[in-house]
Amino acid sequence: MEFKLNEYHRNIPSEELLDDMKRVAKSLDKNTLTEKEYSEQGKYSVTTIHKRFGGWIKALELCGMQANANQLAALLSSHEYRTIDTGELLNDIKRVAKLLNKDSISSGEYNTYGYFSSDTCFKRFSTWNEALKQAGLESYVQVSVHRIDDEVLLKEIERIWIKLGRQPTTTDMKSGIANYSLHAYAEHFGGWRGALQAFIQYIENANDDVLIDNAPSDDLNNTDEDVVFHKKSDTFRHKTSRDVNYTLRFKVMQRDNFKCCICGKSPAKNPDIELHVDHIIPWVKGGETVLENLQTLCSICNLGKRDLDM
Repeated sequence: MEFKLNEYHRNIPSEELLDDMKRVAKSLDKNTLTEKEYSEQGKYSVTTIHKRFGGWIKALELCGMQANANQLAALLSSHEYRTIDTGELLNDIKRVAKLLNKDSISSGEYNTYGYFSSDTCFKRFSTWNEALKQAGLESYVQVSVHRIDDEVLLKEIERIWIKLGRQPTTTDMKSGIANYSLHAYAEHFGGWRGALQAFIQYIENANDDVLIDNAPSDDLNNTDEDVVFHKKSDTFRHKTSRDVNYTLRFKVMQRDNFKCCICGKSPAKNPDIELHVDHIIPWVKGGETVLENLQTLCSICNLGKRDLDM
């Protein structure tokens, strides 16, 4: 499977976005549609629709559909259900900078002293530094000694991608599934898109190293066989570790399209599905932890397989 980002939908016509929402609602035989339902069956991302139409409920209205009771309750409980004027938002950013007597402020400082939220700024300007630029302020550079390493953030994307079985969206990151905020990714990579692009480069650079690290070695001085069988203990002496590290795990699932090789189920269609990486030739029978001997199985099929060769 070729590893690449989903198509960037910035220039998709608004009518096409609305038509796709109508298509999903029609397939479900409903006169309304939730963000979760569209995420599972829609062609585009919920975030794209939010940015284009100023919110999910507004998009539903343009489709001739009505919001359900839960969606309306969430709207009414929000402090930012009204449309905020861009000039008003920029003026408030400048007000906070003046209050703190700074040429630049962090998104966290704005959350503390601002009338609105930095999340609103991210939605309006894509990145925090772009919001600062339009407000006439200097770009913000985080200098905290507690700065998170880029690799830690990229490994978190890797974990979430495996869990979902698909490319994570900003909506996913806001749902509570992530250990770090979108703000952290924006400050490190200039925005969520930049983080995904950095992740692609990270995986591509790691792939060769992973295959080398998990390939059978010659440490045991075996020239004819990769595995030695000891009759007295009835155990195999392996050349690779039994544990599959995260990057090799991602490589296996990427090759298998994030689907179970037995039943074809995927967390992209059913969030209750949990994917495992399984040894085709079981570890207890001499199987090694290399790409060619690994496969993606759902937890149910993996439990049923046990130590069988499949």
